[in-house]
Amino acid sequence: MISCKNKNIAVSFDEAAAVLVSVSDGIRDYVGVQLPIFEVGLRSADGDLLRTTADEFTLSEKSTTETGFTCTYTGKYGLTIRIGMEISDQIQWSLTSSVAPEYVTEWIQFPQIATPNDTKDNGGSGKILWGFNEGALVESVQERQAHFGYLEPDYPYVSVMGMFPAIVETQFMAFYNQDAGLYFGAHDKDCCLKGVDFYPYESGIKFQFRHYCGVEFGGTYTMSYPMVMAFFQGDWYDAADIYRNWFDKEKDAGFVPIPENKNLPDWYGESPVVITYPVCGIHDMDERVPNKMFPYINVMPHVERLEKEFGSRIMVLLMHWEGSAPWAPPYVWPPFGGEDELKKLIDALHERDDVLGVYCSGIGWTEQSNIVAEYNMRKEFDERHLEEVMCVSPKQELPFCNICTAQRSGYDMCPTQSVVKEMVKKEVQSMVGAGIDYIQLMDQNHGGNSHLCYSKNHGHPPVPGKWQVDAMKEFYSEVFADTGKALFGCESAAGEAYIPNLLFSDNRYLLNYYIGEPVPAYAYIFHEYVNNFMGNQVCINFFMDHEKSPDNLLVRTAHAFAAGDMLTAVLNQDGEITWNWGQLNDYDRANLPNQDHIKTLIRNLNAWRRGTGKQYLHTGRMQKPIPVECGKTLVQTREKHDKFFDEILVSAWKGLDQTFGQFLINYNTKETSCKLTLPEGEWKLYTNDTDFTTISGGVHEITVPALSAVLLVK
Repeated sequence: MISCKNKNIAVSFDEAAAVLVSVSDGIRDYVGVQLPIFEVGLRSADGDLLRTTADEFTLSEKSTTETGFTCTYTGKYGLTIRIGMEISDQIQWSLTSSVAPEYVTEWIQFPQIATPNDTKDNGGSGKILWGFNEGALVESVQERQAHFGYLEPDYPYVSVMGMFPAIVETQFMAFYNQDAGLYFGAHDKDCCLKGVDFYPYESGIKFQFRHYCGVEFGGTYTMSYPMVMAFFQGDWYDAADIYRNWFDKEKDAGFVPIPENKNLPDWYGESPVVITYPVCGIHDMDERVPNKMFPYINVMPHVERLEKEFGSRIMVLLMHWEGSAPWAPPYVWPPFGGEDELKKLIDALHERDDVLGVYCSGIGWTEQSNIVAEYNMRKEFDERHLEEVMCVSPKQELPFCNICTAQRSGYDMCPTQSVVKEMVKKEVQSMVGAGIDYIQLMDQNHGGNSHLCYSKNHGHPPVPGKWQVDAMKEFYSEVFADTGKALFGCESAAGEAYIPNLLFSDNRYLLNYYIGEPVPAYAYIFHEYVNNFMGNQVCINFFMDHEKSPDNLLVRTAHAFAAGDMLTAVLNQDGEITWNWGQLNDYDRANLPNQDHIKTLIRNLNAWRRGTGKQYLHTGRMQKPIPVECGKTLVQTREKHDKFFDEILVSAWKGLDQTFGQFLINYNTKETSCKLTLPEGEWKLYTNDTDFTTISGGVHEITVPALSAVLLVK
């Protein structure tokens, strides 16, 4: 047994069995179930997956010190793996692997740890922070498994697989309770491809970091970054601080603070309210029949009205506008109804200093639209031999992709291929050339990542890895060249690697309601470099019960504001604000949200983004807020497990002038009070954009007007 420790950390490792026995911070032991320290996934020449774990290996060499060790293991398939561990103020792990020439190492899970499961499932207070969709706080592993449960990454790819940098946008996790917590993260400046996920394992919770090696057959893999375990006390903010402190020192040069980023358009700083709607049909799978929003210019009376009601510039963000078929990439141009009709809207918006955006649908190839029957591209696919540039499975097969299968049948395109970049760039150039200001290009490619590809003929390694992230960066560099100050985005926020390329994205925090609680961990780390928007809220109608809890849209809007996102209103064809995109016909007019309430909330909150609060909400650095005491709001769901939200949401920031600003946000339709203890000193309490009173530190009960927010500044 190897035992290493310093003043605060102790690690025990059974080198003969290759099992992590104990990891302790002096408060608790974080090993609940003992696991082999690594697991390896290999591919044979015919694409079979071969798995082997550390307990099947033989220890061939070891070296120890008081604070660390290295061990070398040999196993089947010609594998030799050398691991290292060193304790300082953190625990750092390293690994190098080699394999026989007839195999390729696809991935290595390391270091493997399963914590005790003292979550709500077992009557405990344990919580898990996971970087899924901007940040999920999970207190029930069973609830997570029942919805977006763990999926073994494979091809064809499923977007909700726990991959980084993709739908998981940050490369760390945390497990904590009221006593202490374990942080577990990759301090990897290059943002190499990883599986970052967790799931129940025996009596514990297995935290999985799967490192995709991206090597050739017989190749050697060296992990180019440390895996870090660290300890903290507090909550998810304190865990995120560990990553943020590292990121601040080591971030890629492409991260430019918003005030210094000369590539950003003027409208970015004006926080336009996004209004989004389809121009054909009224729900996601509806026929492509023009609705009342077509011709495009028909929206202008609603734009003019909403400008006044919101007191804000507007971004019109179109859905079901493509001239090909809805959600049928890569071809979108010319637009439905022709360029001239769309140009009328673009000119009318620009004349009012408003802007136009469009949803696209990622880097897929559509063979057959399931919405527009006559849209079939098989002939072009065959004539151009496009099967040669599509992602393929480990068996070198070309299955239909798993993305938007209701809307289309087709394939995933590999970003390394010049043909792919050329066809996407042509579409982008057409859109930008027409005057479109924003393109949500990478819908369906959550986080901006490509899907897995195992091709032996594309010039990249035959297994996923760092090459995939590098290829996407190069893809963006080429496709977005010569596009001026047009902005681009993806579904969900951009994964860390792609933030400099995707500076305005459809935040999908709402999916975290299904598995726990959404928290703005993404904004806590990255907000000073990127602002996102609330998004079209698709799928929330399957979870929230709009009839029983008609104020749930107010809760969601307040959460987006607290996270620093620009606000979104989803419109029906009559210009009324509805619950979310994608609803069926019976929700288009019946049981709509209270229009006055949601418009008042958007107007009041967006005024803060454009005025006194701009230096916090647009360019600020998120801070851990001062806790408040308040009541709870019940929101009923369709699944009969109710959600309770704080009546007052909080959001804290450091502004450009280095002042601390905290918002108290009341989404309720009546004034609501909360209690908090302010640190010593003089505070300004802003009740609107200009008016404030001065208060001193100490205990205060503050009343926040209905559908509004107040700002405390020190």
